[in-house]
Parts: sequence; C-alpha cells; structure tokens
Amino acid sequence: MSHRSDALAAMRGEKPQCIPFIGRMNLWYNYHNARGTLPERYVGWSYFDVVRDLGIGILGFGVWTQTFFKKVYHGVEVRRYTQDGDDVLEYATPYGTLRQRTAVSDVLRGTVDAGRDVEVLFKDERDYDALQYLIEHTEVEETYDSYARYVDEIGEDGVALPYTGWAPMHELMWKYMGVERFYYELYDRPAKVERLHEAFRELHLKIIRLAAHCPAQAIQVGGNYDDSITPPKFWDSYVAPFYKEVVAALRPTGKILVIHGDGKMVGLLTRIRDAGIQVAEALTPQPSTPINVAETRALWRDSVCMWGLIPFIILTPVYSDEDFRAYVEGLYRTMAPGDHFILGFGDNLPPEALLSRVQWLVQFNLQHGGYPIRA
Repeated sequence: MSHRSDALAAMRGEKPQCIPFIGRMNLWYNYHNARGTLPERYVGWSYFDVVRDLGIGILGFGVWTQTFFKKVYHGVEVRRYTQDGDDVLEYATPYGTLRQRTAVSDVLRGTVDAGRDVEVLFKDERDYDALQYLIEHTEVEETYDSYARYVDEIGEDGVALPYTGWAPMHELMWKYMGVERFYYELYDRPAKVERLHEAFRELHLKIIRLAAHCPAQAIQVGGNYDDSITPPKFWDSYVAPFYKEVVAALRPTGKILVIHGDGKMVGLLTRIRDAGIQVAEALTPQPSTPINVAETRALWRDSVCMWGLIPFIILTPVYSDEDFRAYVEGLYRTMAPGDHFILGFGDNLPPEALLSRVQWLVQFNLQHGGYPIRA
C-alpha cells in the first residue's frame, strides 16, 4: 500500500498495511530554503521532493495552498498592497471600506504563510453594514480542474487536504473581528452578530456543497479550537449545528470530515467525537497542550482518527535524544494495535527541529509500524 492508501484506510477505520506517516514540514523547509541553510543534499530541491526523499507522506495542507474553489466578489473592490512592510487588504463596499493589516517579522518573512493581524477588518459597530454587504455579495466557484492537477502532483505519495474555512461563527470571531471584539459584540449587539453569522453560514454551506464533489477524498472543515476561546457553550450553539449540516452534505459522496486539531481542546473532546468528525489532524498532545494521548485514545478509539501526536517541541534540542525516543516508543504502545492512527507533527516541523530525529522517526515506523503494532 502507498502513503495515500494507508492514510485513507486509517481515516476510515480500516486496517492499513503500515501506520501512515504524513507530516507537515513546510515551515522548516521554507525557513531554511529562504536562508540557504538547507542540508547540502537538498539545496535546489522542491518541498515535495524533500519530503519524498525523507520517506514521509506529503500533506497537501489546504489552508495556504491549492483548494477546489475561489471566491468572487460582486459590487466590491478588493485592494491589496504593502504599507510600511505590512500587507494590507481592503474591501471597498457601498457602505464603507473594511481594512486589514497583517505584519510579518523580518525573521519569518518568506517562511510563514500568514502573519499576525495588527488591524482586523471589523473595528466597531459602524462596520456592520459593510461586512454584511461583503458576505452577501461573495459567491464561490469551483476550480476542480486545477485542484485535480494538484491532487495528481501528490499522487500516492500523500494526501491532498483542502480547507473550506473555519466554522462560520468561529471565522467571524477569528478572521474578521478578533476574539475580544467578537465577544463584546455578541454580548452588546447579538442580533447583528447573528445576522452576520447567518450570512456566513449560507456562504460556507455553498463551499461544503462544492467540497462534496471535489477531487479530494478528505476535506478539512474548521479547527484551531480551544476550550477557553471556543468553549462548550459556544460549540453547542454554533459549531455542532454547523457540523451536522456538513456531515449531511459530505457523507453521501464518501468524503472524510477532518478538523485541524492543534488547540487546547480537552474540554471539547467528547463534543468533537459526537459531531461526526472522522479525523483530527495536527493533534498536539502534552507537553504542548493538556491533551493526554491515552485518555483521548480511550475516548475516541472507534470514532475519530488521531493524526499527529508528535508535539513539535520534542523534535528540538530542548529534549534529549533519550527523552524523544522514549516518548515515541510509549506513543506506539499506547496506540497499539494502530487503528485510527496517522503519525504526524503537531502541527508543523519548526525551523530548529533536528532533521536526524525526523529520519529516526521514519526508520522507527518502518521497523515497528507494521499493522498491527505489537504493544
């Protein structure tokens, strides 16, 4: 079996030939490629070719790369430019202009795919009409042909994982208002926030309906959940109902529902299972978050595939080789016999990671990752 077929088997709860190792390491690659510090062997190589050479499956992570749809704006002028080193995005509507400014440090420029929003689109109550207009005048169109070429480029060497966006109310919070402003608005002007949410929901469901027929087999819908920022009450009110609609749209065409699970989600684990989510990708356990692998495994065993589980910090010199290896050996004992398990990074390989540990992981999985794992 291939990286792709083993990964899809694990996602579906079927038996893989070997525990799939599908890891996201573009942060490491971009950083060293931009600075000329790649290992000599990999100088001039593409990212996909480096991953292939290491023996890891490619993760075609869809948040910052290719996807199966594009947004089209009607009656809105979109402007992008650079100002004082920051990236500026503006949406000019009949009700005013929404402006976002994103900063990327000199150290990380050319390395990361997104910076820190130092100015969000929604500033105060004067922006409601402009944002409502923007969302209601946004359409989505499929780009299946170009995305199919991307899927083919990865082939059997990994998994293309397109991203549809955050859950609608979570996106309003995270992308448009910022957490603090969002919760003030939800308390002070709930009717206006709910009206925006309904427009976002309708737009997101159009994307989901396109996802149901796109060339990818697994679809990432939402993620970055945190039980303090998106607590159970928020989940029950806004996230769970949305996933119910997502499941109804994706299941008939056999698509696999994935979330990006790199957050502090202990208080949401049962809800994630009960929402019909099939895979938590980039799952990041202790010591990076409070998530305990054994407890989560017991809770999710027959329902949610755990993808990740190598917290990035143990791949750096902060941890000794002995502690790193002991962690991995314990992880395989916990995850035996290996159902619903994809090895990966939580959630990306950092620039300071030791490549020797990645190479050791590949060899360890080849030697001990045959299904079933012997505890």
